[in-house]
Amino acid sequence: MRRRRILAGASLWPFLPAGEAGARLPSPETGFGSFPENLPGLPETAADVLIVGSGAAGLAAAVEARKAGRSVIVLEKMGSIGGNSGISQGLMSVPGTPVQEKLGIADSPERFAADMLKESYCGHPGRIRLMAEKALETYEWTEKELGVSWKPDHLEKEIEASVARASVIGSGSGAGLIIPLYERARALGARFEVGMKVERIVTSPKGVVLGVLARNVRSGALMRWRARYGVVLAAGGFGADIDFREFCNPRLSERVGTTTQPGSTAEVLRAAAKIGAWIIHLQYISCIPDANPDEKGWGTGWQFTRYCAGAQGIWVERKTGKRFTNEMGSSVDRTNAVFDALRREHDLIAIADARAVRHPRSGIFTEEDVKTLVARGYVTEFETLESLADELEMPLESLRQEIAAYSQSVLKGDLYDRMGRRIEKGAEPMGEAPWYAAPLTAKVLSCSGGIAIDLRARVLSVEDDQPIPHLYAAGEITGGLHGVGYLGSCGLLDALVFGRIAGREAAKSEKDQTEDSALF
Repeated sequence: MRRRRILAGASLWPFLPAGEAGARLPSPETGFGSFPENLPGLPETAADVLIVGSGAAGLAAAVEARKAGRSVIVLEKMGSIGGNSGISQGLMSVPGTPVQEKLGIADSPERFAADMLKESYCGHPGRIRLMAEKALETYEWTEKELGVSWKPDHLEKEIEASVARASVIGSGSGAGLIIPLYERARALGARFEVGMKVERIVTSPKGVVLGVLARNVRSGALMRWRARYGVVLAAGGFGADIDFREFCNPRLSERVGTTTQPGSTAEVLRAAAKIGAWIIHLQYISCIPDANPDEKGWGTGWQFTRYCAGAQGIWVERKTGKRFTNEMGSSVDRTNAVFDALRREHDLIAIADARAVRHPRSGIFTEEDVKTLVARGYVTEFETLESLADELEMPLESLRQEIAAYSQSVLKGDLYDRMGRRIEKGAEPMGEAPWYAAPLTAKVLSCSGGIAIDLRARVLSVEDDQPIPHLYAAGEITGGLHGVGYLGSCGLLDALVFGRIAGREAAKSEKDQTEDSALF
């Protein structure tokens, strides 16, 4: 990768059998979402518990509902299961693990909750406390119930966290959780239907949720899916739904990439809104501020930008050669700084020297990983700082000044550098060749807004703030947990804790009424 490059910005399970194509969705009658007609001719399938989405939240709900003795069908619109959970980095914040004890890290659910409340600013205190209290129990459940393997001697520390508490899945990705979850749900008898896109939630005239209408994405056929006990919405966020997210936050236009998979769209969220579900905090969309614009999705280049250039290097504007933010500040502050620079049409470059690359601030990202990124063209290596500045058309003197200022702070033993970045113990001054550089940008990471739920994962109605009968939600499709900020490595924990609650609650709700079911 040279100047032009650095400045540029399979199905696992079968699709459903074809049904009757071309059926038109009915229009709701007055009131939230009930259908006045019988929709004759549509194929129908019923289960005790119907789950929409097959990420960590949906799979956890499936496991718990089956263990409660209910029949379960999981509908997934994509061609394979897993959602964003399957492509995640495989980190989960948990206080009180054996690894923390081994490493001598003092932590507690209260400290974890305090970190979340501080970062979220307006996160729901009750949900945050419940998740923190259930964290260790959930971690142990993944080991005993699912057989998930966690790294036995390493934790990652998120920038906003007060201590290192992010446990690392042994396989190094979320697939190490999703595969055991799927296998457990299948072993318990859950049924999976992929390629099925939910378009409408069906309710009775009394507002009781009866099931969903979903379309086979291959054949176009509309089908009816009835839930005898409850529907769990676990369809994830809307990071890939450009129109929807830009409406919620105008800064997130099509020019902003996403780390999420293409199925992260808002149709299930819209369907919930149509039947009167409370939808909250939609404007709070968290971004990863250190992504590589040359990579699709999340990629791996962000790790160089964060653990090398962010921790012990510099982020600069290419045009000026000047730093523009505290590289280890909060995600919100760094993201806003990146967007402000991009709005000025300034390309951004992350720079590190050989020392920073030799000692990344991470236990799972190493010098060998940097070499891999160089070989793949996502990071460029330069013999000298002069050649870096010449190749990238950057002002050399400005770069020298920024590097000298940071190095001087290190040598003097300052606690913080001039941009407010904390200088960690063992930090080294910059100056050893070779030099490394990579472009950086912000990409959508997760959506903090969505459906409002209570502590039993019941969806709340905008009409009276009470639970909508037989409707539950869990995972990123819900809102109110993360708020303005986003404490990293909490997504999988959120999905598992509230997914399990949703599955149990749906399984024990009252069975639907015969007269209501006639609407199908």
